[in-house]
This record gives sequence, structure tokens and C-alpha cells, in this order.
Amino acid sequence: MTAERLLLFSAARQQFALNLQEVCEVMEPQQCYPFAGAPPHYLGLINFHGNLTALVDLAGYLRLPGRPLPGKILVIDTRLAHLALKVDAVGSILDAGSITGASSHDDPLTEALLETPQGSVRLLRLATLLDGLEQELQESAPNNAKPGGT
Repeated sequence: MTAERLLLFSAARQQFALNLQEVCEVMEPQQCYPFAGAPPHYLGLINFHGNLTALVDLAGYLRLPGRPLPGKILVIDTRLAHLALKVDAVGSILDAGSITGASSHDDPLTEALLETPQGSVRLLRLATLLDGLEQELQESAPNNAKPGGT
């Protein structure tokens, strides 16, 4: 793990973390506009500083039971993607020096299972998450929207 600081958050009663440099903003929920044909965990599009940004329910994507909370929105660094994740809550920023242990995890979306003063935390592998979301969108697109579709 190379991150110096991690952003801790929760979704579906589980604790997660992302490298703080991968997140550009934490927002309150805002109006989103659905787009047809997307998988159900795509909540819609939001206006993030004038750019349309896809909003994904992280618990839904992970096939975890969601919670009916207003939650928070984590906007991923726009240099990486125009993507925001709906999560239950945002906790704190954790300095990597306070991590007391790390182990591997079977889930390809989990870079490591970290032991922290706040408990066990799944460090998400953002590149794998982005690849999975993009692949889902391509598979859910109507055939005429795919290159070479019939």
C-alpha cells in the first residue's frame, strides 16, 4: 500500500477506505437525473461543478444490502473518472502510520483488509472498481450503441 492517508467511509454496515488522493470532494446528496439502460445501482447523473457525473450506489454495486440513509457522496478525482459513489457515511481521514495490520482479501475489489484503530477496513482497489463499472455499462448498452452492434 502506497497511500499516506486514507478516507474512511461506510456502506451497507461495512467499513471501507479509499486513498485520499483518489477522492476530490465529499458532498451532501443532491438531485440526480436517471439515465435509461443503466444497471440499477446507477442512481443517475449529478451536476458536479458543471460536469455530468455518474452516481453509483456502492452497496448496490457490491451486492450488499443497502440502507435507506441520505448518506454522502464521494466524488472520485475527475482526472480518473467522472464518477461519484453514494455511501452511508464518511468517517475520518486515517494516516497510514496508524494502520496496525494488513492482510489480503479474496475479493478483487479489495486491495487489502486493514486493521485500524477504528476496526477492520476494506481498502478498495479503485482501478478495479472503475473497470467493473465501465464493463457493466458497455454490456447494458443497447446493441445499436455498441461499436459494430446490430
